[in-house]
Amino acid sequence: MDPLRVAVIGVGHVGLVTCVTLAKLGHSIVGCDSDEERIEQLRRGRSPFHEPMMQELLEETVRSGRLDFTTATPEAVATAGVIFICVGTPARASGEANLMAVEAVTRIVGRHARSDAVIVEKSTVPAGTSERIRRTLELDRSDRAADMHVVSNPEFLREGRAIQDSLKPDRILIGSSGGRASSVMRRLYAPLIDRGHQLIEVDIATAELAKHACNAYLALKISYANALARICENAGADVVAVAEVMGSDPRIGRAFLNAGLGYGGYCFPKDLVAFQKLAERCGTPFPLLREVARINAGAIDAAASKIREALWNIEGKTIALWGLSFKPNTDDVRFSPALTLAKKLLKEGAAIVGYDPEAAGPAKAELPELELAPDALAAVTGAHCLVVCTEWDEFKAVDLEAVRSLMRYPIVVDARNVFDPETMCNTGFTYYPTGRPASVQRSKILSA
Repeated sequence: MDPLRVAVIGVGHVGLVTCVTLAKLGHSIVGCDSDEERIEQLRRGRSPFHEPMMQELLEETVRSGRLDFTTATPEAVATAGVIFICVGTPARASGEANLMAVEAVTRIVGRHARSDAVIVEKSTVPAGTSERIRRTLELDRSDRAADMHVVSNPEFLREGRAIQDSLKPDRILIGSSGGRASSVMRRLYAPLIDRGHQLIEVDIATAELAKHACNAYLALKISYANALARICENAGADVVAVAEVMGSDPRIGRAFLNAGLGYGGYCFPKDLVAFQKLAERCGTPFPLLREVARINAGAIDAAASKIREALWNIEGKTIALWGLSFKPNTDDVRFSPALTLAKKLLKEGAAIVGYDPEAAGPAKAELPELELAPDALAAVTGAHCLVVCTEWDEFKAVDLEAVRSLMRYPIVVDARNVFDPETMCNTGFTYYPTGRPASVQRSKILSA
């Protein structure tokens, strides 16, 4: 395979994963960003965030010479045959995606890129953005913009598994007008296609919309499981067993049916609202999406209610939180349900002690009132209640006898169903799982 020269504009989570994995596939990559400190850190081979396999792959590809980084974006795009746009698309106050960064980098591309460059949307954008990019290119490069090709290539990465999802994708989605654009993208992903990974080629608008549709549907499954959990608690049923029954049906599938504290992270909250706004602009309101977000917020309220039920009064109590990132295997705390819960409890007068294997620093920066513990056992020492907010593997292997002995009250609110209810009951905990009957040990609380 003849390697392609690729420029990746924006080296946040998606951009950096794109850089290292395309370099791993053998292409020559330059990552571009205006953040000088981040670029210098990356040139030294140090990842700015936690993602399994990222550090090792970054060091390997930088050392090989296939990957470099720069703040000089115009120079980088001038020699690239393929240019990825991986900048952020945060939500505006209205909920619609803010595409100012996409427009800004498109103007740079229009002024400096080769006339035969393939410009790839990797950022999550609403349908119709490719046409906006094309028009902007024409305004800034009227002489040869018609020769440029715009492609939509959405990512389907899960934080905590992003490298694996890139190197072993369940599908590669390419939206283009065909012809040379399709040929170049097939060449870019040839090593993966040759290994049998599924390639799906569609028109650009379909690819753009498919990304939002996928994220909205996954958020829907999570919120469905969380609403189901409330019903199971009131009916005396077990949501985990119900989810297993549902998941055994191949039309439904088990993934994303774990009841818990709700979804978080950067993508689902903003993409759900952006998709809702897109539907409204298309004249087809989608009220189901608003309900998905409402149910998701309700999962945090439900956990707070269990804490109140267990402690009677929250004010003056110490509550330990295990897990601060929005999901395991990442240090990302953006829209983290754990921090939303922490803010709610702090307002009610509780003292919050948190522990997370990777996200302690970002969590403290987001919520300075949070007290951090160096490990899981230190977090529960003297606590009136423990809340499991993120299902890190470390918590599943903890010494429960030690936990009970260190707590002031042996109360656990398991917002992720990490523990076995029978084991918790036998260990002497008052245990509040999610979507399952509580195991209340009143006599042991009184003797604590």
